Amino acid sequence: MKILKKITNKVLYLCLFMILSIIIQIPTISEGFFGGESSKNINLFLHVAITFFSTIIIFLIVYTVYHRLNSKPIFVKNNIIRSYSFAVVFALLSQILQFAITALEKGNDRDLELLAASQSKLAPILIIALVLISPLLETMVWQGILQGSILKDVPPLFSIIITSVLFAFAHGYSFNYKTLELLCSGISYAVLYYVTDDLGSVVFCHGLSNLIVYLIYFVF
Repeated sequence: MKILKKITNKVLYLCLFMILSIIIQIPTISEGFFGGESSKNINLFLHVAITFFSTIIIFLIVYTVYHRLNSKPIFVKNNIIRSYSFAVVFALLSQILQFAITALEKGNDRDLELLAASQSKLAPILIIALVLISPLLETMVWQGILQGSILKDVPPLFSIIITSVLFAFAHGYSFNYKTLELLCSGISYAVLYYVTDDLGSVVFCHGLSNLIVYLIYFVF
């Protein structure tokens, strides 16, 4: 009975994880243009309101689930220099690999709508979503809930592989170069969490990775 209950709980938590992995994308809706908008015609108040309120509500939901499944604090105060140094290294390595894959693909990977948004009044919202909101929510769900709780009894290597592959396909949607690039990020976040056991360092790594991408694709 105990084994059956444990399996049932795992399945329920996995279903909950899948739901959370979808709803955490809601705040990112406001980083692009809504229907009928253009770079010169933006309802900035609506974008700010959606970003702010959806982030607060979804964070509270995710944190409640995370706190129930994982007793570890999000930001660990021990070994900060070591953990965040690893975060910088992992962010740089993952982006170098992604740029190498992009070069092999020989294509333009820039999102034209996000490029237009980055050159409009939406730029601050886009940056905040990419560097702060998405990294925090995604790390809590992917590393904190999936890797650190649902898969905690799975051998580390398999836990890292499962988390990384699911992360890549959740963002890449199919077998393509984009998914392969995202697999590099997924592996870096999963390995970093295993090495540091600190969600805060993964949030930092994720945010730094997104910032590098933003600067290279949308600024330079």
